[in-house]
Amino acid sequence: MSAVMSRVLLVLEPPDGGVAENVLQLALGLGERGFAAEVAGPHQAIIYPRLREAGVPVHSFPFTSGFSHPLKDAISSVELARLVGCGRFDLVHAHSAKAGTMGRIAALARRLPVVYSPHCFPFVGPWGWPRRTVALTIERGLGRWTDRIVCVAADEERLAVEERVAPADRLTVVHNGCSAPPGGLEPDERLERLRAAGPLAACLAVLRPQKSIHVFLEAAPRILSAMPEARLAVIGDGPQKAELEARARELGIADRLPFISFRPPAFRQLASLDVFVLPSAWEAFPISVVEALASGVPQVATDVGGTREALLDGRTGLLCPPGDPAALAERIGALLGDPARRRSMSENSRQRWEQNFTLDAMLDATAVVYEDVLAGRARAKSS
Repeated sequence: MSAVMSRVLLVLEPPDGGVAENVLQLALGLGERGFAAEVAGPHQAIIYPRLREAGVPVHSFPFTSGFSHPLKDAISSVELARLVGCGRFDLVHAHSAKAGTMGRIAALARRLPVVYSPHCFPFVGPWGWPRRTVALTIERGLGRWTDRIVCVAADEERLAVEERVAPADRLTVVHNGCSAPPGGLEPDERLERLRAAGPLAACLAVLRPQKSIHVFLEAAPRILSAMPEARLAVIGDGPQKAELEARARELGIADRLPFISFRPPAFRQLASLDVFVLPSAWEAFPISVVEALASGVPQVATDVGGTREALLDGRTGLLCPPGDPAALAERIGALLGDPARRRSMSENSRQRWEQNFTLDAMLDATAVVYEDVLAGRARAKSS
């Protein structure tokens, strides 16, 4: 580690989910690699207690999801620009589309090196042409001036090239990573009770439209009819929770498919699962699949974005087409009914995580990106 640490501002908008987890990992791990991190984000985020406990400075603004609160956005932009312009940062690393827009504009205004991690480009998803056009215009416009775009999957890099977001030499793939499951975590009692009664499959995700939890709910009656001893659950919180609970009641499965709040870290609840399920409609590279690999939990996930770069179909889990409850039910049932196959997939999963997706590998690769960007800026100044 260098004697003088470079100072990095990590900017995020989502208060939870994979983006927040990635920022937490960077903020806690970059110090050992020569970078002192501070975090700027919304007023409340699930990662703030851990950051503050570790002594990482946190700056909060009225960030909101989407662009329907222009006054709050204006306040956030001004306050973020003031923070970026304080003179103590060497580099800004913005995470997610909205923070990526605000953070990059603030950094560019101060001529600071800027790195951007989209964690799924904003034009990806079931959007109409107006949103897609606006999103592409913003991404292409800012991409020209971004020192480096960190893609969390090769699929995301391919998309960036195809959509002319930035030149290929400004794109770098750094897969999400995670630590090994820590020992001594208190198990989730509700999940343990469920598992004691039968093999347990569950979704673990923020409950928002992207994750398509409703497809899992629609698959549930098929699973339970074919395998009455199976146990199912949804783990997580989010804006769709009440809607999804109502759908479970409509399907007549509410008494057999409980909704359980998330208790970080994810490893605590993954440890109680026999099968991890992620029925997303779209993704970049879900960190939850990586956490399931590290936990040795076989995965059933939709074949979207870069998911297949983590999940090895037939070896660590099973891929499934998105939006297909029958296919999802078939694959979940196949694993719940085959303990020997699950054991094999469990071992394969741990090996795949250890060889490809450790936290150290992700932190080292990110530090190399920062070093390259800062060195490139230094060369440009001296020439």
